[in-house]
Amino acid sequence: MVAHCVTSLIVGSLGDRFGRKAIIVLGLIIFTAGSVFCVFASTYWLLLLGRLLQGIGISGPAVLSYVVIADLYPVDKQQQFMGILNGVITFAMAFAPVIGSYVSLSFHWQGNFVVLLGMGFMCLVMAILFIPASKIYTSDSFSIKEYKVVLQSSKAVYYIFTICFFLIPYWFFVGISPILYIKDLGVSLEMFGFYQGSMALCFSVFSISSSYFVKRLGQQACLSFGFSMLICFIMLICILITLKINNPLMITLCMQFLAVGIIFPVNILYPLSLEAVPHAKGKISALLTSSRLILTAVCLQIVGYIYNGTFIPIGTTIGFFVALALFFCYQVFQIERKSMSSNFKSN
Repeated sequence: MVAHCVTSLIVGSLGDRFGRKAIIVLGLIIFTAGSVFCVFASTYWLLLLGRLLQGIGISGPAVLSYVVIADLYPVDKQQQFMGILNGVITFAMAFAPVIGSYVSLSFHWQGNFVVLLGMGFMCLVMAILFIPASKIYTSDSFSIKEYKVVLQSSKAVYYIFTICFFLIPYWFFVGISPILYIKDLGVSLEMFGFYQGSMALCFSVFSISSSYFVKRLGQQACLSFGFSMLICFIMLICILITLKINNPLMITLCMQFLAVGIIFPVNILYPLSLEAVPHAKGKISALLTSSRLILTAVCLQIVGYIYNGTFIPIGTTIGFFVALALFFCYQVFQIERKSMSSNFKSN
């Protein structure tokens, strides 16, 4: 995870400087090499080296896949394909542990790394064959200092904060829910899969179909629906916290409002965020990815110190981040409104 977070910042600049395809292919080569180390590791340190290379390598496609979509399609199409991409990623992450457990039982611990090696090689071939070459900005360097142009843009910073704060509550809950459900609420492993799977399935289905609803109903109506769901979520979470409700079914139903509520804001705002600073799509995507991962990890660590076996500290943290997301989203809308107003006057 450390390698992934750090490298994510580097590949953003590299993608702008040398092209998205070249960095994605290089990343997949490194990931595949790391998977080979993991499969044939005879010592812990070789396994650790393999995992380090996997974390470094996966940063390229993880960060730049969104940018490839932004390079190839107009904003309305970007929202459609990013919705599909987010939905598929969430679906895969939800059910990968289930599949992985059966692979481990049948083929020992190396089995999962064999699967990753095969998938990494397959993705490498597909990247070479199907990802088109992108425009190269030779004036860019791959120094971390290059991110200064993004951080100096209040518009880009507000977009990054907004999207991160929308996504952090969901992934934070995914990370801490096994402890809450299984350890402290006594949920069986089979039922936990049902609770987590239903939330992931809801997120995936709505994310994949979000472009259809945006096309039929319009962005404004879809954003209003998402914000309404998030307001309902905050109200429900306040009820759970106030009444000290620790029923896993009630908690899961409440979290469904969060899963559905963040879809439209994220899928609509993500493509717009990549346009906040000209010629810096890779850097913005890198900051979005690394910031979300780092803040989620920090959030999990902090809540771990105050966790008392109930939903209260978890719900409070999630509600706080949702409120922050709504606040920064309002700031983004204000900036966009001022920008549209100034463009109208100049025209």
